[in-house]
Amino acid sequence: MFWKKKKKLPITNEDKIWIDYNLNWLIEEFGEKHFMTIRTITPTEDFYNRTFDGTKKDAEFILERTMELMNIKNVDINLNFFSDSPVEMADGTILTTPADINGSWKSASGTYEQTKEGIIISIEREQLKNTLSLIATISHELAHQILLGENRIEENDEFLTDFTAILYGFGIFIGNSRFNFSSFSTNGGFGWQSSVQGYLPEQIIAYAMAWLSIKRNEKTDYSQYLKKSIKKYFIQSLEWLMENEKH
Repeated sequence: MFWKKKKKLPITNEDKIWIDYNLNWLIEEFGEKHFMTIRTITPTEDFYNRTFDGTKKDAEFILERTMELMNIKNVDINLNFFSDSPVEMADGTILTTPADINGSWKSASGTYEQTKEGIIISIEREQLKNTLSLIATISHELAHQILLGENRIEENDEFLTDFTAILYGFGIFIGNSRFNFSSFSTNGGFGWQSSVQGYLPEQIIAYAMAWLSIKRNEKTDYSQYLKKSIKKYFIQSLEWLMENEKH
């Protein structure tokens, strides 16, 4: 006799309860009607119709277009840029990032600030070389505006901020940018380096995407746009939810 193998979630039950709570809170906050109009954003010309060349103009275009997609209106946001490239001090010491000067701030791909002069989003210049990562960063920083700038929460919550960007359709970009791997060369050889972006693990991003896709009755196969590792978690989550839960 053969038994059908029971499908499993790639997250713990505690994680599931936490994710469900956050997503339901966001839907209640934004309203069911508005939530159902949101589409998952894909890395296609349907959403970002532009030839990107790694310039600041790309970031300005992405900011304006992403604000439109996230329904952010009647607010002026200034876009700045900073560098996390190595810094050579006067004594010849090499610092890996400007953050090391103070020894307290970790390297960031983007920042969000509320100042007397207005809202400022700052982007690390290396982001200009990777359009998908740049879109993920800007969507996350704009999610700060939705939560903090619109006074929906009083204290910053980076996890809820990522969930907000995912709810607004940017899960593919955030998931694919979670771990970035690239090669580098030196005089003596070559190697590989990795960078981490965002706050949520791939499994949680994948489950949240699957949960939202089912909730909105979306028909597009988003797994075709996902990297191999997160694609596996997305399919597992989707199959489990379709088998065990009805939204």
